[in-house]
Amino acid sequence: MTEVATRRERTGTPGPERFAEFLRVYASLNTRLAYATDLGIPLDWVPGYTAPKPGRRRGRARRGEPTGLEWLHWCVREGFGSFAEVRVQHVERWLEELARAGYGDATRARMLSAVSAFYQKYLLREGLAEHNPAALVDRSAQHLNRSGSSPSQTAMWSFEACRALLLAAHLLADRHRNGPRDRAMMEVLIGTGVRAEELVGVNLDDYHRPAAGGPAALRVHGKGAKDRRVALAAPVADAVADYLRVRAAPQVPALRGQLGLRAPEPMFVTSTGRRVHVSHVQAVLRRLCATFAPAPDAPPPRSRRVREVLDGEQASLVAAHLGPLRETIHPHSARHSYATHAITRGAEPRQVQHDLGHAALSTTEGYLHDAEDLANSAAHELAPALHRGWLR
Repeated sequence: MTEVATRRERTGTPGPERFAEFLRVYASLNTRLAYATDLGIPLDWVPGYTAPKPGRRRGRARRGEPTGLEWLHWCVREGFGSFAEVRVQHVERWLEELARAGYGDATRARMLSAVSAFYQKYLLREGLAEHNPAALVDRSAQHLNRSGSSPSQTAMWSFEACRALLLAAHLLADRHRNGPRDRAMMEVLIGTGVRAEELVGVNLDDYHRPAAGGPAALRVHGKGAKDRRVALAAPVADAVADYLRVRAAPQVPALRGQLGLRAPEPMFVTSTGRRVHVSHVQAVLRRLCATFAPAPDAPPPRSRRVREVLDGEQASLVAAHLGPLRETIHPHSARHSYATHAITRGAEPRQVQHDLGHAALSTTEGYLHDAEDLANSAAHELAPALHRGWLR
């Protein structure tokens, strides 16, 4: 099938079933695909992956053809007979080749992490290597370590921009067929800082609200098959409750031999009852920006009900904050925004670390933007503060 497969047959290195075994360590299909892409594992070998139908445009674009610099392809080109032969100097030479080919520091750091995980979580445990050469790389010398004082490069939304996004979703909730669902998704995304993959992976039985009108809890399925519970403030839980009241139950046909088995029922579903794709989160954000702050040459919306909203007094306020985000908006910014605004309003860093599902506090600190003056921050919960003044 590939050069990797040919080399495997000649040297006895891991085959498709072994790579699949490694990738099953990760519960998320998106995580499996990311590791497979960086390592050079053919996507057809990824458990759970189904090739998109020809002409299908939805979903995240993925690099279809290997560049030859992915780890497995590079090892084949260098003539290694097994992964046990690789030493730290070989990994460093690979990183230098990536740099010369134009790969950025963040991309090289991510690819090195994929190699390290492959050794640590599979090759060492299976006795196919005696040490992890990727773990011995001097990341500082390779310019792969971001200074602890340097914030992440992902753009953060201002507090007012977060408010504008929530208000935009609120104003359109009853003007669009999927408005209540999209509003609930935006409330959870901005009000908790969960990853987009975690948001769409939530099931109905992950949601728990002990008392109507009060806060709720949501179990999210994070990286590395690690579940955690995040708190939903009352305004966020209200938006979820409004959506659940109008949510249509998925129509799932019975399958032969599976009578009595009940698959987890997704919370956020499409009009056809299927689980929403992570790309939909990005699409909702872009649509909110394009609706309230359209490009100069964009035609007016065809829906009369949407035009009525845009003529309202709140629309210009929303447009002023969403206009700068229109070209670059991305779901991951919600995590950076949550971390920064929660810290500046008095939240404990350790609690924010738990909310975001970070294993190390240093990762959370890399998400903070201009959050030094904690002594003067207001000790208010973030979600109620975002709604104050326009939602009761």
